[in-house]
Amino acid sequence: MMLGPVNYIDEIKDYSFEELIKEREELEGYLKELEEVAFDKDKKDPSWKICPQPDVQYQMNLEYLAELCRFIKEKYSKEFVWGEEDEEE
Repeated sequence: MMLGPVNYIDEIKDYSFEELIKEREELEGYLKELEEVAFDKDKKDPSWKICPQPDVQYQMNLEYLAELCRFIKEKYSKEFVWGEEDEEE
Protein backbone atom coordinates (compact mmCIF):
# COMPACT_ATOMS: atom_id res chain seq x y z
CA MET A 1 0.00 0.00 0.00
CA MET A 2 1.28 3.44 -0.88
CA LEU A 3 0.75 6.66 1.02
CA GLY A 4 -1.31 9.47 -0.40
CA PRO A 5 0.71 12.52 -1.48
CA VAL A 6 -0.37 14.60 1.54
CA ASN A 7 0.62 11.80 3.91
CA TYR A 8 3.94 11.52 2.10
CA ILE A 9 4.64 15.20 2.78
CA ASP A 10 3.60 14.73 6.42
CA GLU A 11 6.31 12.05 6.68
CA ILE A 12 9.06 14.41 5.47
CA LYS A 13 7.82 17.83 6.62
CA ASP A 14 10.58 18.16 9.22
CA TYR A 15 13.40 17.51 6.73
CA SER A 16 15.96 20.25 6.24
CA PHE A 17 16.05 22.01 2.89
CA GLU A 18 19.09 19.94 1.89
CA GLU A 19 17.32 16.69 2.86
CA LEU A 20 14.31 17.71 0.76
CA ILE A 21 16.55 18.27 -2.26
CA LYS A 22 18.09 14.84 -1.73
CA GLU A 23 14.59 13.31 -1.44
CA ARG A 24 13.63 14.99 -4.73
CA GLU A 25 16.72 13.61 -6.44
CA GLU A 26 15.97 10.10 -5.13
CA LEU A 27 12.37 10.33 -6.37
CA GLU A 28 13.57 11.45 -9.80
CA GLY A 29 15.97 8.50 -9.94
CA TYR A 30 13.25 6.08 -8.91
CA LEU A 31 10.92 7.50 -11.56
CA LYS A 32 13.59 6.95 -14.23
CA GLU A 33 13.93 3.33 -13.11
CA LEU A 34 10.16 2.86 -13.17
CA GLU A 35 9.89 4.35 -16.67
CA GLU A 36 11.91 1.47 -18.07
CA VAL A 37 9.41 -1.01 -16.66
CA ALA A 38 6.14 0.93 -16.72
CA PHE A 39 6.47 1.91 -20.39
CA ASP A 40 7.14 -1.68 -21.48
CA LYS A 41 3.98 -2.84 -23.24
CA ASP A 42 4.93 -6.53 -22.91
CA LYS A 43 4.92 -6.34 -19.10
CA LYS A 44 7.39 -9.21 -18.84
CA ASP A 45 9.35 -7.76 -15.92
CA PRO A 46 8.69 -9.68 -12.64
CA SER A 47 7.72 -6.42 -10.93
CA TRP A 48 4.36 -6.61 -12.74
CA LYS A 49 3.49 -9.46 -10.36
CA ILE A 50 3.94 -7.20 -7.32
CA CYS A 51 1.20 -4.99 -5.92
CA PRO A 52 1.11 -2.09 -6.54
CA GLN A 53 2.28 -2.65 -10.06
CA PRO A 54 4.85 -0.39 -11.75
CA ASP A 55 2.22 1.75 -13.49
CA VAL A 56 0.59 2.62 -10.17
CA GLN A 57 3.97 3.16 -8.51
CA TYR A 58 4.93 5.48 -11.35
CA GLN A 59 1.75 7.53 -11.07
CA MET A 60 1.98 7.80 -7.28
CA ASN A 61 5.64 8.80 -7.39
CA LEU A 62 4.78 11.51 -9.91
CA GLU A 63 2.21 12.78 -7.41
CA TYR A 64 4.80 12.62 -4.61
CA LEU A 65 7.23 14.58 -6.75
CA ALA A 66 4.59 17.23 -7.52
CA GLU A 67 3.72 17.65 -3.84
CA LEU A 68 7.38 17.62 -2.86
CA CYS A 69 8.19 20.36 -5.38
CA ARG A 70 5.32 22.49 -4.03
CA PHE A 71 6.57 21.92 -0.49
CA ILE A 72 10.16 22.79 -1.44
CA LYS A 73 8.93 25.96 -3.16
CA GLU A 74 7.06 27.03 -0.03
CA LYS A 75 9.99 26.21 2.25
CA TYR A 76 12.42 28.01 -0.06
CA SER A 77 10.22 31.08 -0.17
CA LYS A 78 9.77 31.11 3.59
CA GLU A 79 13.38 30.41 4.58
CA PHE A 80 15.46 31.96 1.81
CA VAL A 81 13.33 34.69 0.26
CA TRP A 82 11.51 35.98 3.34
CA GLY A 83 14.04 34.80 5.92
CA GLU A 84 11.40 33.32 8.21
CA GLU A 85 12.06 30.32 10.43
CA ASP A 86 9.55 27.55 11.02
CA GLU A 87 6.73 28.64 13.30
CA GLU A 88 7.31 25.59 15.49
CA GLU A 89 10.94 26.52 16.25
